[in-house]
Amino acid sequence: MKYSILTACLLSAGLGLSACATPSQTFAPSHLRNSVNVAESIERLELYTRPDGMELSARDKLAVAQFLDGYARSGDGNLYINRPASAMSGLGTQQAEAVIRGLMAQGGLNPGAIKTGQYASRPGAPAPVIVSYRTLRAIPQDCREMGNLTRTFSNQPRANFGCFQAANLAAMVTDPRQLLEPYATGQPNAQRRQVVYDKYIQGEPTAAQINPDQRIEASE
Repeated sequence: MKYSILTACLLSAGLGLSACATPSQTFAPSHLRNSVNVAESIERLELYTRPDGMELSARDKLAVAQFLDGYARSGDGNLYINRPASAMSGLGTQQAEAVIRGLMAQGGLNPGAIKTGQYASRPGAPAPVIVSYRTLRAIPQDCREMGNLTRTFSNQPRANFGCFQAANLAAMVTDPRQLLEPYATGQPNAQRRQVVYDKYIQGEPTAAQINPDQRIEASE
């Protein structure tokens, strides 16, 4: 049997490719390889006062207002006010707590969420009133060591491909609880459901009517 030179070249090339082919590793999907972790964090604010009483400055009150705004948006649980044990009867700590309660009332926050306590402190040493609350934070993976994404030597992506997408998602999400569980389903609209059901029984279209002035134009 005679083979042409072209046929022999194709056969040798095919044998060479089959000999060099090796199984490649299959990676999990990107959202599993670059998951966003959700961890509990403690936000705290320190307010320094004097035992003989001192009204908080406008700057301090602004800091407290901004802190309470963060608690209203992302706080999880109670708001804790811990006063130093060496100044439990000091007028300054009482004024600080009064400012916090007043700003919470102005913001419409539940005063029952406040929990007070004390911590050990040395007499005569500066000790602040500590305001704190728990919150959740989205923590992405470290994407600084990426390497050359084009040098894979196979048809599979690198193990850390898609890391920056997960990091951007962690930076943009407002409520990290969205990454843990979906929002609860709200109550259905009973009136709208009855309208759709009546139209279905009568054989009419159940979709809402489209405004004739609403047009969509596309140009090539």
